[in-house]
Amino acid sequence: MAYTLDKIRNVVLLGHGGEGKTSLVESLLFMTGGTDRQGRTTDGNTVCDFDAEEIKRQISIQLALAPVEFKGNIINFIDTPGYFDFEGEVAQAMRVADAGVIVVSAKNGCAVGTEKAWKNVTKHKLPAFFYISKVDEENADFDKAYESLRDAFGHGVTPFVIPLFDANGKSEGVINLLSQTVYKSEGGKITEHPIPDNKKEKVENLRNALIESVAESSEELMEKYFEGEEFTDEEILTGLRQGVLNGDVHPVVCGSAFTGLGTMDLLRAIINFAPA
Repeated sequence: MAYTLDKIRNVVLLGHGGEGKTSLVESLLFMTGGTDRQGRTTDGNTVCDFDAEEIKRQISIQLALAPVEFKGNIINFIDTPGYFDFEGEVAQAMRVADAGVIVVSAKNGCAVGTEKAWKNVTKHKLPAFFYISKVDEENADFDKAYESLRDAFGHGVTPFVIPLFDANGKSEGVINLLSQTVYKSEGGKITEHPIPDNKKEKVENLRNALIESVAESSEELMEKYFEGEEFTDEEILTGLRQGVLNGDVHPVVCGSAFTGLGTMDLLRAIINFAPA
């Protein structure tokens, strides 16, 4: 299938070693039907880490391209090594990227490799997205990881998708703040649910922060905001896209590569807000 230029995006995956970039690619491919089974680095059967040395060491040592088809678009994800010995591979990827997704583990938060990734996207003036991985694993702390990013890179780091936990702290799913929808992984499928009553206030507060970002994207929307008028869905998407393109807004999506939670949310964010 041929794609017009406005339907093609080249997105580089960046971040510290071992944060889950290659596993995220596996989830992206599997969830969109690009592969019929999801590989794992520990099993040595991922699409991107095919070199014998990569399989042996269970790390990426060279960049790899993974085209993902989604809603009539093609997103060329460029998986890059996180270990500093292979920075030349990262430099090559940066030359062709339209946007960058910085992958950060919910276990570790902002690391040295995260800061290097940020320097790369700012140097090349690319819109920056963050994907906080492994939110369902033991010792994961989304809030701590998110705050570490906000402390390091400023208040433009803005949550678009947050994790949902039960009363015992067990991962239940993710909440998309834009669609105000809960997504859960049930029986190998992603299902939609309403936001629980005990989470509605938090979601409303976070969504209001997104709306403020929309208002700041233009004088017309700012005037509408101060007059107390509600934005249309189209105005919200347009305002946030402008904020992302201007470098004022850096969307944060979270999830789990192995359950698929957050995977489609990341794709939707890229289609809606990243340049073609």
